[in-house]
Amino acid sequence: MDDLTISKVECHDSLLDVWEKKFPTEKWHFNRDGIISPDHWERSDLKVLFILKETNKARQNVVNAITNALSSKKSCWWKGKVLRRVGRWAYGLANYSGEVPSFKDAKSFGKEAAWSIAYINMRKTAGGSRTNKKSFDAHVNEYAPYIKRQVELIKPDVIVLCGTFKPVKKHVFPEMEHVCKRVHKYNNMLLINAFHPAAIVKSAGIYHQVLDSYHNYKINYAGEKTCT
Repeated sequence: MDDLTISKVECHDSLLDVWEKKFPTEKWHFNRDGIISPDHWERSDLKVLFILKETNKARQNVVNAITNALSSKKSCWWKGKVLRRVGRWAYGLANYSGEVPSFKDAKSFGKEAAWSIAYINMRKTAGGSRTNKKSFDAHVNEYAPYIKRQVELIKPDVIVLCGTFKPVKKHVFPEMEHVCKRVHKYNNMLLINAFHPAAIVKSAGIYHQVLDSYHNYKINYAGEKTCT
């Protein structure tokens, strides 16, 4: 399927179907992902998409895995850094009203907020504890039209680039415009350049990296094309 045909696919599930057919499934498992709960997503005033690189060894439907993690009190995934931090960021962004919600509240209500997110990996297969930069970059370059169309079909208001700013800028949305520190725009979408949620930094610090960047944009540059 050529790039023009991909750009005309109008259904998210159909896009994943054709993507999976192109994927070398005899070698790799195709991990489907996307909106976690369509009902929660539709009710959200601010629709937030998180873009990560790849799963760590997991061979699974990511939406189902996150749904199970949010439904279970004993989920190993929820006990890890990634999903918990994503949930906190989602809470902060969804409840921003001119001031950054407290980290304490984000910790308390992050799990509930995670129901309303979209969550995708750029490479729809398992990697390892560390991403092979060379093979990952080649993969993203090859599948960039699919990644771009998936984002367009999800239609987020805000995208949090979880350690994925460079490959997104290089291969997927090279036209994105810098607005202010860690904040870019592409069409009607706002993109926040954040560390990967598993980064070895304090949870409160990485929460404020995301939320303070958003706050800075909202109070100083909202409505402006670029900053000086």
